[in-house]
Amino acid sequence: MLRVLPMLAYLALVVYALVDVVQSDEEDGGGIQKGFWILIVLLLPFAGSIAWLVVSRRVRANRGPAPRTGYPAGPVPPAQYPGRRRTWETDETAAAEPDDDPEMRWLLEQARLKHEREQAARDAPRPVDDEGRTAAG
Repeated sequence: MLRVLPMLAYLALVVYALVDVVQSDEEDGGGIQKGFWILIVLLLPFAGSIAWLVVSRRVRANRGPAPRTGYPAGPVPPAQYPGRRRTWETDETAAAEPDDDPEMRWLLEQARLKHEREQAARDAPRPVDDEGRTAAG
């Protein structure tokens, strides 16, 4: 087990450095582009990972903390969306009669068609077996 532990720590360091390079800002590389940092970490895993951690931490420390805004650092910002308005309260173009509303007409038509289908199903002749009984009876 003790032989595996250093190898796992080494692998964790390299993976952490690679993920940190990929997720970092362009300014965190100390003047070197992200692609080059990825190559450095892949070609020289131990030295490249340590170099990335040192350089990126130093650049981030010199830049200072990110501005803190929003909750819990400050007051809750106002909502970025307009208030809800109910169409039946504010819409002047609303239909005066239910029959003028296209949605209501569609719903009535669907109800009528459903009723016709149910009526046709009830009135349809039922199959009769050899003894004269219907399939449902």
